[in-house]
Amino acid sequence: MNSQPAFNRGSSTEIAGQIDAVAWAVFFIWVGIAMLVPVPWEWFLMGVGILILAAEYARWQMDIRIEGFWVACGVVCFAGGLWALLNLPWPLAPILIIGLGVWLLAKIIVDASR
Repeated sequence: MNSQPAFNRGSSTEIAGQIDAVAWAVFFIWVGIAMLVPVPWEWFLMGVGILILAAEYARWQMDIRIEGFWVACGVVCFAGGLWALLNLPWPLAPILIIGLGVWLLAKIIVDASR
């Protein structure tokens, strides 16, 4: 029986790369499942949000720098999916996505002016 850990104990860069690789693999599995079994858009978004947040949580647990952009993307996907699932009256996901885009654009402009 192979008793090696799932992640090699290497540098934090190597471990971060392994976490990212696992997250991408699970993402493609989720997309495949969503295509084979017609998963409603709401559930698909929530699944993507959970996947992104789980990857960032794993990075945090291993004392690896978390990516704020991906945390924001995970929150937006999960919140948008939940909002649509609950069929709330006004569209949260587009507003959050527009807000995220405006925030990223403002960050780029501020960083370029320094």
